[in-house]
Amino acid sequence: MLTNVILLLAGIILIVFHHVPNILVWGARVMGAVFLLPAVVYLIMVAVRHADARTSTDYLGVLPAVGGLCFGLVMIIKAHLFDGILQLLMGVLLLVLGLFHVIFLLLSRNSMKVKGWYHICPLAVILCGVLSLALPALRSSVSTVVLLTGICLLLFNFTSLQEYLAERKVRRAVTQPAVESAPVADDSAAETIVQDNELE
Repeated sequence: MLTNVILLLAGIILIVFHHVPNILVWGARVMGAVFLLPAVVYLIMVAVRHADARTSTDYLGVLPAVGGLCFGLVMIIKAHLFDGILQLLMGVLLLVLGLFHVIFLLLSRNSMKVKGWYHICPLAVILCGVLSLALPALRSSVSTVVLLTGICLLLFNFTSLQEYLAERKVRRAVTQPAVESAPVADDSAAETIVQDNELE
């Protein structure tokens, strides 16, 4: 659920700001902050902790934290170096997200009674991923790639919503007969017991 919310927000942001100059530079800086902040917090926690309370796991985590700190700093300071890499990552992300939904729908086609049109959005996401990776002319237009990525993230969330509604429908169909078949207390028997108690 949290992943879907994050991807939905990312899709909206990419669509709204796709025309902004150096959008990938800002994207690289945001990713750098994502690496940097957790690393700084972890290192501060280890440094503040008393020496006797530190474990071997704490010391093992210092190395990747320092690596994340350095990588985050490089992405923030030299963000322009990651333009091409971010475009490739966007294409790979779209491929992975589209394939995830296609495979999930294929595996769930019997249990959830998946309709054929459920595959339209995931296949469109896969197509956009392939085009962004295979066409250099498309990658040369950064705003187009960013816009396509934002739209595809919204399509990913729409497919997730379809799957959720299908699963919910199946769960209701399973639980409803169980509720209907539950034994109902015999009112006449209950009235007889009450009458007997009153006579006594």
